[in-house]
Amino acid sequence: MVPDPPVLINIGLAIFALGLYAVGSYRFYKGRSPFLSFLVAAVLVDGMTALLASFGITPTTKLPYSDFVPWRSDLFLTHIFLASIGFFGFIAVVVILFARGTERPYPRLRVFQYWVLLPIWLVGEGIALANALIKALYRTRLYDYW
Repeated sequence: MVPDPPVLINIGLAIFALGLYAVGSYRFYKGRSPFLSFLVAAVLVDGMTALLASFGITPTTKLPYSDFVPWRSDLFLTHIFLASIGFFGFIAVVVILFARGTERPYPRLRVFQYWVLLPIWLVGEGIALANALIKALYRTRLYDYW
């Protein structure tokens, strides 16, 4: 089934945020400037995507039985938990970099944000992306099964 193009807005924004996080995180890990602009843009796009999707501002695939937030789904709760840890973790990284400057070595922060925060966010966001794609293509939610 071909999805309605407007429902791909959230998917496209999430993939764009993923690219920004990956580039910014890798550049910070390797000590290659510019990295802060990528991380700030990633946080802004990620936050905007979350707000637009949560409040239903951007269109999503409408299913007759899914007009509710799936709070009883372990998969949904895992998505919320991991994506939030990654999102707020990257906000903390950005705040630290703004407050203390980008010229310091930050050896532990560089490793932590690349090897811990980024994978946590990727798993959390990957769950949401998989759900959105399956919902758009097959008219069913992953959250209803786990």
